[in-house]
Amino acid sequence: MAAEVSKDAPKRRPAWLGLGVAGLVAVVAAGAYAVAWGPLKGLSKVSTAGAEPLPADARLESVTIPVEGMSCGACAARIKKTLKPLAGVGSVEVSLERRNVLVRYLPEKTSPKRLASVITELGYKATLPEAAKTEAAPSPEVQAADANVKTTTFPVLGMACESCVETVENLLRSIPGVKEAKVSLKEKEARVRYEDGKVTPERLAGEVTAQGFESGPPKSEGPK
Repeated sequence: MAAEVSKDAPKRRPAWLGLGVAGLVAVVAAGAYAVAWGPLKGLSKVSTAGAEPLPADARLESVTIPVEGMSCGACAARIKKTLKPLAGVGSVEVSLERRNVLVRYLPEKTSPKRLASVITELGYKATLPEAAKTEAAPSPEVQAADANVKTTTFPVLGMACESCVETVENLLRSIPGVKEAKVSLKEKEARVRYEDGKVTPERLAGEVTAQGFESGPPKSEGPK
C-alpha cells in the first residue's frame, strides 16, 4: 500500500528557482546570444594559429569581397571579429551599405579564396570576383628603388628599320639597372629609365655605339 503524502510536506520547487538572480541573468544572456549570432557553422575549421602581429614593413595586398546576407550591424561586427585574428590579416573593413568586405592581408599567410571561405562558413554568401585582387602596397625596398629611378634620352643614328629599333631596345634592356627602354625610329632617339648607382647614361650610350650605331651625348631628366 503506497504511503500517503503528508499535506504538510514541503512541495518541490522548480529547479530554475534555485538558480538565483545571477543564474537567471546568465541563462537569458546565453539565449539572447544564440538568437543574435546563430550557430557558428564551420567555425571549428577556422584556425587562428600563428596569428602574430604583422611586421611594419610587411608587403600587404588587398581584396574586396562581395558578401550577401548581411542585414545589420551585428552581421558586420561578426564578420570583422572572425577575420581580424586570422593569420596574415592586417585590417578588415566591412561595409553594410556596399555589401562588401575589404581585407588587407599578407599573401604568404592567407589568400582571398581562404578569406571568402571563412565568411561563407559563417553562413553568408561570399563571392570572389575575377578582378578582386588589387595592387599590393609597395615595400620600403621597392619605394627606395623607385626613388633612385631616373630617365635619360640620347640620339641614336644609323637605324634603318624596326629591326634596328628592336636590336637597340633589347641591348639596353639587357643592361643591369635598366628598368625600361624605348627607341623611336622616327625621332632617332632612345629613352631609358634606369636605377641611379647601377648604371650611367654614358654607359648606356657607349653600349649602343659598341653595337655599331652612332649615339649622341645623353640628357638626364631626373627621377621619374
